[in-house]
Order: sequence, then structure tokens, then C-alpha cells
Amino acid sequence: MSIKRRKILITGARAPVTLHLCRVLHESGHEVYASDSVSYALTKASNTIKDFFLFPSPKFQTENFISSLIDYIQARKIDLLIPTCEESFYISKYKEKLSLYCEVFVGDFDKMMLLHHKFDFIQYVKELGFHTPKTIQCSADNVQQIFDGEIVLKRIYSRFSDHVVFLHSNDYEPGSFDSSWIAQEKIDGVQYCSYAIARDGKLLAHSVYETSFTAGIGATIAFSYTERKDIELFVRAVVKDLKFTGQISFDFIVNREDQAFPIECNPRSTSGLHLFDHQIAESFFGDPGGTLYPDKETKMAISLAMVAYGLDNWKRQPFSKWLRTLFTYRDIIWSFHDVRPFFYQFFSMFSLWKESRRNERSMIGQSTSDISWDDDRI
Repeated sequence: MSIKRRKILITGARAPVTLHLCRVLHESGHEVYASDSVSYALTKASNTIKDFFLFPSPKFQTENFISSLIDYIQARKIDLLIPTCEESFYISKYKEKLSLYCEVFVGDFDKMMLLHHKFDFIQYVKELGFHTPKTIQCSADNVQQIFDGEIVLKRIYSRFSDHVVFLHSNDYEPGSFDSSWIAQEKIDGVQYCSYAIARDGKLLAHSVYETSFTAGIGATIAFSYTERKDIELFVRAVVKDLKFTGQISFDFIVNREDQAFPIECNPRSTSGLHLFDHQIAESFFGDPGGTLYPDKETKMAISLAMVAYGLDNWKRQPFSKWLRTLFTYRDIIWSFHDVRPFFYQFFSMFSLWKESRRNERSMIGQSTSDISWDDDRI
């Protein structure tokens, strides 16, 4: 399939997944521009981008963020805008306005909100006929009346498991969590994640990986492709029903009976994109002629994160497995053709650490503090 050379602006340049996307689009012959609201964004150091654009905070300066994007799109004659991180929600909110200047590859706002809202997502999935963990919105006295056992408490809008509490229903104190939280039945099992690209409800690319090693509780840092037809069927059903266009990701718990339960959705880029090579570029422009899958032998890891969060992971996984993963999985940052990001990542991580200390946040919390979507009041 022949692809017309395009000018592409990718937001969320702080994320390793954005670096990977810039590389594969550049390799496919496109002119790539990267942008973010932090000056130390990892992708800034890549030789695969034509320019780096620093924009205002999407969360705290939303209107200035959108205006700046429009000015840059016009100045650079951008053909396609691809958001990757939580700025996706702000871009989706203003998709109609931005679409006057270029194509915007992100889901429609009402669909993004349905999927991102952890309670509404579960209700929607149940209506489609899928089994889900028992889930309720918290109120002063409803948790102990409904649950009897281990539960998971989560903020309705959150990411990377940065607001997650595990406890037994007997230990729940009425009134300690308001309706901005959900209580969910804890299912014993293994977490799997999926990543997909869809256009008009058609699944164009799909990957699944098991969560073994993480930064904190939820952010996966090592990835290998795992084929799960049940998860793929679920993803196909959702994107078809919503006629979804954009990037979309889901988290599942696979229980001891090998049944996959959907637990939440991230309608944006996630690490499953790392498992694809430059062939994935076709999926952002049209129908590649079927659904693309990663090579079954692909194994990737964020090596610096594997080292930084090694102690936390040794408590959950054998040291031998961590060591084998560290030395046999390919580092997602390193590239012989684009070496600067590998060295720049240390400065980027140090800058993030300094900001987190200054603001008294975790590094995971700080990493999205200026782009996170926590409510719909804009």
C-alpha cells in the first residue's frame, strides 16, 4: 500500500510510546513534528523529528493550548494531528475546531468520556453482554452492603493506578470515599492489556501483552505479545458498537479459569504500540487491508524503569525472571539510528524527579500532572 508523505504533529512527547511512534512514522517516510508542555520531553532529543513544539498546559491553560496548536498547525502546514497521552481528552473536546485545520486522529468526545469514566465504562460493557467485576460508585453506606470480600477502590478518572486502594469490605469505613470513587470486586488473576487502532469501527491493528513488571502499581515496563482471541473479540465488539476512530486500550484481569474480565479503558496510546514496527504507520491513514498484529517474537522493555523499579518488582516476581527480562528484552529507547534519546532519558528522568520533589508528588503522579483529565469542567 502506497502512503502519501504527510506532515504529522504528535503530542505527548514525554512518553516513550511517542518516541516509538515518531520513529516508525519517520521510517515510513513522513515528516514528523513532536510537542509537549514539558521542556524535557524524551522525544525532543530524537533525530526523527523535524521540530519540537512546547505548548501550554492542556489542563491549566486549555484555551491557550488549543490556540497554540492551531497556530503551529497552520505555520507548519500539518496534515495530521495524533495525540498520545492524556492531552488526548482536551484535543477531543476541541476536535471539531481543530479539524478545520488538519485531520485529528482521536475519538469523539462523548465516546472518550464514556470509555474513560470507570463506572460508566463497566455499565456500558455489561449492556454489550460481557461479564464484568461487580462495580459500584461509592456513597456513604453502600459498599459494605454490597461487597463481602476483597475490593479495589479507584478514582473514576485516574491513570497508571495512581489512585488505587486495596482493602477488605469489612475494613471499609462509611463516608471515607465519595462518589468520585468506584468500588470494584477484586478478581484474583493476571493482568493483561490490549492496544488497538480503529477507524470508523473497524479494528486495524491490535496487540495484547501480559503485565509482569510495572512502575508503581499499574504502568507496565516490559512487553511481549500474547495472543488472546477472547480479548480481541471484546475489543472488536466495542470499537464496532461505538464506530470508534482513534487509539484505544483496555485492561483485563484473567482469572484462574482463564476468563478475561475487562476492568477499565484508556482511549489513547499505551505501551502495546511498542510491539509494532513501521508497518503500523498504515493504520493511521486508512485501511491496511485487515488487522495488523505484532511479530510473536517481539519483546520490549524500558530498561531504565526496570532498574529503577527493580526492588518493587522483586517482591512480586522472581529475581531470575526480572534479570532475564532486563537482559533479553530489547530496550525501547535505544536505537543505533537515533542514539540521543537513550542518553537524554537520564536528564529527562532527573528533571521529572526534581519536579516531583518540589511539588511533593510521586514521579508517576508528576508525569501527568499538567495533562491529566480528572473531570469534565472545561
